[in-house]
This record gives sequence, C-alpha cells and structure tokens, in this order.
Amino acid sequence: MERMKSWVRPFFSFIYHMSSNGTMTSIRQGLVGMMPLMIIGSFAVLVNFIPLDFFQKFMLDMWGPKWKGIAGSIYNGTTQVMSLGVLLSVSYCVARSKSPVKMGQVSPLIVALVSLGCLVTVTNVSGGGIMFVQIGPMGLLPAIFVAVSSTSLFFFFYRRKLFRIRLFTDAADMMLLQSLAALEPAMWTFLVFAAVRFTPTLFGVNDLHLFIYEMLKSAFTFFQSTLTSALLFVFSVHIFWFCGLHGSNVMENVTRELWVPKLAENLAALQAGEVPQEIFSKQFFDVYVLLGGSGSTFCLIAALLIVSGKTNTSKLAKISIPLALFNINETLIYGIPIVFNPFYVVPFILTPVALAMASYLATVTGLVPVITGDVVWTTPILIGGYVATASWRGAALQLFNLLTGTLIYLPFVRINEKFKEEENRKVLEKLNEQVNYVDNHRLPMVLHRPDEVGSLARVLANDLKTDAVDNTGLYLVFQPQVDNAGDVVGCEALLRWRHYRFGVIPPPTIITISEEAGLDDILNRWIFETSLRQLSELNQLGYRDITMSVNVSPLQLHNPAIVTTFQRLIREYRLDPSEIEVELTENIAFDESKESKNVLGRFKKMGMKLAIDDFGMGHTSLLYLRSFEPDTVKLDGSLVQDVMTDRSSVDIIQAVVNLCDNMGIHVIAEVVETRAQRDRLRYLGCHCYQGYYYSRPLEINNFIQFLQSNDCRKK
Repeated sequence: MERMKSWVRPFFSFIYHMSSNGTMTSIRQGLVGMMPLMIIGSFAVLVNFIPLDFFQKFMLDMWGPKWKGIAGSIYNGTTQVMSLGVLLSVSYCVARSKSPVKMGQVSPLIVALVSLGCLVTVTNVSGGGIMFVQIGPMGLLPAIFVAVSSTSLFFFFYRRKLFRIRLFTDAADMMLLQSLAALEPAMWTFLVFAAVRFTPTLFGVNDLHLFIYEMLKSAFTFFQSTLTSALLFVFSVHIFWFCGLHGSNVMENVTRELWVPKLAENLAALQAGEVPQEIFSKQFFDVYVLLGGSGSTFCLIAALLIVSGKTNTSKLAKISIPLALFNINETLIYGIPIVFNPFYVVPFILTPVALAMASYLATVTGLVPVITGDVVWTTPILIGGYVATASWRGAALQLFNLLTGTLIYLPFVRINEKFKEEENRKVLEKLNEQVNYVDNHRLPMVLHRPDEVGSLARVLANDLKTDAVDNTGLYLVFQPQVDNAGDVVGCEALLRWRHYRFGVIPPPTIITISEEAGLDDILNRWIFETSLRQLSELNQLGYRDITMSVNVSPLQLHNPAIVTTFQRLIREYRLDPSEIEVELTENIAFDESKESKNVLGRFKKMGMKLAIDDFGMGHTSLLYLRSFEPDTVKLDGSLVQDVMTDRSSVDIIQAVVNLCDNMGIHVIAEVVETRAQRDRLRYLGCHCYQGYYYSRPLEINNFIQFLQSNDCRKK
C-alpha cells in the first residue's frame, strides 16, 4: 500500500474500507459456508457434461437413458437450493455480530429461521410450491438482500420492544427464553415483508423474482451482433455475476436470440463456398472469453497459484482446477468468494472484456480463423480452441488469453492476499491476547470459539500438526545457563515456530493450541528427538559437561510411553542420562497422581535429572521438594526481576537458596537481565544464572559459537 501511486491509493483504500465492512464480511462468510454444497454440486454437473463421447456412451450403456438423473438430483439438492442455504448462512453470520447474540439473549439460529420465513413471505408460490429459479442461483441476490434486511429489521425491533414477554420459572432452558425474546421482533419483521410482498400486486406485479429478471432481459432486446454490443454483453453478464445473480442465466434469452444463430450462419456460408463473416457467436464467448467459466477464472486460478503459496486460497484454487478445466467455476465464484468482493470487481469484469476485445482483433485481422466448429461449453482449454477453428491458431489464442488474463488478475490477487494477511495478523494479535487471558483466568478454549479468532486458531492447529510431522517451521533455541565462573553448565531447550505466513508464533500460543488440539504427543516427540540429537552433536564437538533441560507437559506425565521414548533416544544417541534434565513448571509439578510419580521415579532411576521451574511463588512450593526430590530449582522470574527493589523478593530468594543448599539442590536464577541483578543474586548465594544478561535463546549454530567464544571447558 505504501508504494502505490497517489492516484491508485484512494481506490484501493476504498476497497479496503468496503472489505472491512461488517455486512460485506458476513455476506462473504455466508457464501463460504456454502462451499461443501457448491463443490458437490459442481462435480455433479461435471459428471453429466464431460465432453467425451466414449464416457457418455459408457454411462448410457451401463445405467440406461436416465443415468444423468443421479447427478441431476444431487445438483438439485445442492446448487439448486443455493439461495436458501446462502440466506440462512448470511443471516446467521450477520446475527452473530450483534450484541444481543453475543450476550446470549438471542439465538442466531432463530434469526436465520426468521429470515427464511421472510424470503418465503415475499416469494410467489405457484402450483403449491416454490420454483427452483427462485431458490437456486437465480435467486441469490434477493436471498442476500432478504437475509441482511430481515436480520437488521429483527434487531431494530428487538431493541424497541412494545411488549415484554417474560417466563417466570427457573426451569426454563435457554433456548425457550431466547425463543420468547424473539417472538415480538420476529412478528414485526414478518409484517414488514408481508407489506413488501403485497404492495407490488397493487400495480399488477405478482412475482417480484420474474419481474426483476424480465426487466433485465428486456433491456438487451435491441442488441445487434457488433463489437460494441458484444463487449456490453460480456460486461453485463459479469456485473450480474458480481452482484450475486447467475449472469449466464439472466442473459440466456439474449444469448439464444443473438449469439446462438451466428454459428449456423457461418456453417451455411462455408457450405455455399463463401467466407464466414460472423465473428461473435456463443462458441466465441465459450472458447475465448470464459476460460474456466465466467470471469475467465482459469486465469484467476493461475494467478492464485503464483501468489498465494500455501494459503487456504491456494488450496481452493488447486481443488478448483479439475472443474475449471471443464469451465465449471462455482467453487471459486462462491468460495473465495468473488460475489460482493470489492477486491475482485475490477479484474472479474475487466478480464473477460479484455479477452473478448483481443480475440476480436485476432480474428478480424486474420490471425485466427472465424469459429465454425460446434463446441460444447465444457470442452477443456486448448482442445476447444482447436475444435472451434480446426486450427492450432485457435488453441494458441486461448493460451495467449490465458496469459493475458493471468497478468490482469495478478496485481489484484497480490493486493487481496496482502489485505487478508493484514487482517489475519490482527486476528493473530487477538488470539495471542486471548491465550494470555485464558492462561491467567482459565477461560474456555480458543479452538472452539465461533469467531475469526477460533477460525485462525484451527488453521494454526492444522499447520502446527503438518509442520511437526514434516519437520518444517519448527525449531529449537537454547538459552545458556552460566555459573559464577563464567562457564556454561547447561541450557534450556525452547520451542519456536516460524509460520510460513505469520512469522514466529509466540510460545504461549503454540502451547495452548497444541494442548487444545491434542497435539502434545506429536509435538513433544519432536522436541525430545530434536533436543537430544542436538545434545549428541554437542558431545561430538567435545562439550560433555552441559546439561540439556527439556520441558515436559503435564499430559506427558500420565503416559508411561514417554519413558520408553527417552530410553530409545538415549541409546540411539549414546547419551549420558545425567546430561538430561526434565523441567516441570510449579503448576505441573503439583500433579501428585500415581501415574506422574511413577514416570518421574523412572526418570530418576535412569539417572536423569529433575528440575522445578517458576519456583517460589506458589503456596505449595515446599511440598514439591519433599514429594519430587528435584535436582534443580529455578527461581521464579518475577522474584528475580524485583530483587533490586522489593525486600520480600529478596527474603524469599534468600530463604529458597539456603533451604536448597541444605538439601543439596542446585538453584538457577531465571530472567537475569542486568549485572546488578546478577551481583545481588550472587550475594544472596546463587551460583547459576539464565537470562538476557548472558544471552537470549540461540539457535544451535549460534549456541555453539557462544560456547566457543566463552572458552568453555571441553572434556
């Protein structure tokens, strides 16, 4: 954004503002919520329209003339009820952002059902039922309008109740209370939509859906087959698509009356020995303009694969490739989504218009022949160009258009990805804040949140599992532990995660997501394996007096397999168990279950050391010394930070040091950041320190350099 030219910046600032709008966000979320149905419906269409004669003949011989009814019924149950699904999804998402829903006073499900009722209220019922044209793709725009307006009206009336309905019983469940609270605002909302449905009938309009579409169709009856009308036709189709209407269906009558006959005219000219003259035909648009479907979305897929890396958008693009090859693109139209997405309004409309113009010039100048071959709209790119023109030049023009369209989409995809990146970073900040709040207040888990924070947490959980399995993104850093002589006597292995999109994720967030997603076993195995392998490398370099401290989670102490894991790694890397220290936080250490004590006891028998972290602030600290017989106690960082200013901290540290000396327990002071702190701690009897005064946590190569620069002893 910073490098944009001054005349471009206001435009994209407007787009950023539009994309951040709450209603726009809810509409996009609602459309994305329909993705499973859209993908299934798209594959159903693909099966019925695969342009391969042998496939069609095989299916006919195998299943009979009604074989297409199977996929057709799936299409009816998915795509043909799209408007109903989008209405419920959008209404639910809009309602979820309202204060009464957040406070638990109103259920978003009830609001969505009210919106469904409002849609039926304004829909013309013919023959005892609602037609697919009203609830399928053609009815998408009215459905979105009803979803947003009915939800807004519902909460408008909710805040202005004329009657107060209350249930005076302690036995009432929450859903009953929410239903009663929704009764009056739902009633007023229905009355408004009933009035909207009744008013047009006074002017002879009985079906709003058909009235709107007939008006749109009639606007194009003056078209003739000229360059201007062709470009305006392409422009109009994509304007309708962007606004939530099935542009191809809206313009179907225009296509049938103007563009379908042109191929027959060209074929007649050929048979008469004349040169075909009609450049524009339905096949012209299918072959050269609608590459991958409306919006030339095959070009968008190529741009997404170039820009988006491993993002969810890139994954969606890969899923869409098999469908886009046959010019089916609902997964992109409603999955990104493109509908009502201001980032894609320009390229989605500009690309088809530009390709239509380029293809016209290529044809009128004789670079490619006029289309004379009948091509099914699902014919893949390159094949379609060759069949339509009986020349390789038709396929070459398709390839040229693909490259041109990709170049048009690329800058918009980059800007959209940058916007999503910035939005995700804001959500990540909220997630990190929530993790800290959860840690301090023990509130519900973040993975189950229904908002964008929970959505990002689930994405991170999936990525964390993948990186742990593939050994990418995760790495360890090692913070030195230095004694009074200046020698490095140990180090603590600390987990870090460099996410491919968000950079380094804070450790508390990693831990919280790992625990909630049940990834502890996978992650801890990776930590144990990596830390002990690094310890083996240090041994091979001659550093054999350094203790590797590894953090162990509370869940691991309930799993006896952790002992077997350490035994295997010790044998595999030929390590001395006394070089390994299992570190527990004070909260974890207080788990005195039989399983935990058994695991810790087996560690001690193996010769491994046991350390208690954050020692000194808990009310049961002294019990740990008796119950777990630790080798090391690490002073709580808050005590160390206050050692220069707080007398109580000094007294606690002095008491802990004296007690541990008498019991033969090693003491390490954490979070030592200044020389003054180190000197005061030395005066109080500490002999070992860990903190930024000596070094921040270092990756293994830098840690080895630190050892070498400090002239540590080798044995």
